[in-house]
Amino acid sequence: MSTDVNEDVPWLKRHREVQKLVTTISRLKHIYVFSSEDIIKVVGERYNRVKRRKPGAYGRKDLELRRLETVYNTVYSRLSKIARLPSLKEMSSFHRALVESFVGLDYEKSLQNVRKALRLIRRFWEEYRLLIVSSNDSKEASRYRREGSGRILSVVRRLRRDLELLRKVRNELLHTHIVSEGLPIIVVAGIPSSGKSTLVKRLSTAQPEIAPYPFTTKTIIVGKSRFRDVEFYLVDTPGILERPSSEQNEIERKAFAAIASLPDVLIYLFDPSEERVQGIEAQVHLLRDIYANIIKQNKIGLIIAINKIDIANNENIVSNIANTIKDVLMYDNTCSKEIIKISALTGQGVNELLESIYSCLRKTTPWLFIQ
Repeated sequence: MSTDVNEDVPWLKRHREVQKLVTTISRLKHIYVFSSEDIIKVVGERYNRVKRRKPGAYGRKDLELRRLETVYNTVYSRLSKIARLPSLKEMSSFHRALVESFVGLDYEKSLQNVRKALRLIRRFWEEYRLLIVSSNDSKEASRYRREGSGRILSVVRRLRRDLELLRKVRNELLHTHIVSEGLPIIVVAGIPSSGKSTLVKRLSTAQPEIAPYPFTTKTIIVGKSRFRDVEFYLVDTPGILERPSSEQNEIERKAFAAIASLPDVLIYLFDPSEERVQGIEAQVHLLRDIYANIIKQNKIGLIIAINKIDIANNENIVSNIANTIKDVLMYDNTCSKEIIKISALTGQGVNELLESIYSCLRKTTPWLFIQ
């Protein structure tokens, strides 16, 4: 009988994802992505410090060789560190989705360009080192040094856009990272200004920016929360407008990256207020899209809540939403068959929401409750 552990076991999949999250962030913290200008500037500073050590023609050749070696070592050491950035295959599904959401496969292409550049630079060093050593006189040695240095720095200049993109990716992943200890993850989603940040701030350790205008949250914000005997992460995502994916901005794509790859449970927050950014019909349509394309396929628990009942406690609106999505409420992975009414601002209904989260986690992550 096979002793292999089934790869589909939920806790094992979660453990592997956590390991990838932690490993990726650990690597990124130790890799600084220099710009082309940074590298060339450091080359110039170190190059100017190289002084002649011996007299005569031999001393001149030695100087030219050490100058070229300085250029090579400075460039190669910096690019070789950048080349150790993790590939998309090595990343967790969240990091991979996040990278693909705002730079696509250009990340892999830029990483490959750096690795190709390293091979080319090494070739130039080996070729011109021999030319300098075997040169007939100091004038020829100087010419080979200029030529070799120029070709190495030309490679660096051609990497300008690649290095900019890789720096952007590194900074983004470090800014939005989730260091998980295997805890379940609750993601809050909805249209802009629906009260997601207020809810996450009330229930967790996170301190997201809150302001009365759309798209205040521009990245993924994570806090830790506890209810009864269960600890979990609560994730604030940028607001999403109901519109074709081709029209989504970078901020919305980040939200979808989190929704598609992080949650054990997703809380979808409706905004019924008069100041809502999009109407109820659009919010219902967005929920249906998220349910069909993400929640149902990934077997994520779903909780549906209406926020801002302190200013918009309209039973007609609640009834309308309930009737429109009653089929969604009946699905197996919808954790509450009722829409939960809350005010993230005043705390009204929040305990009921926490009870629903707790029940939902018992269903979606049962291994956490095994004694």
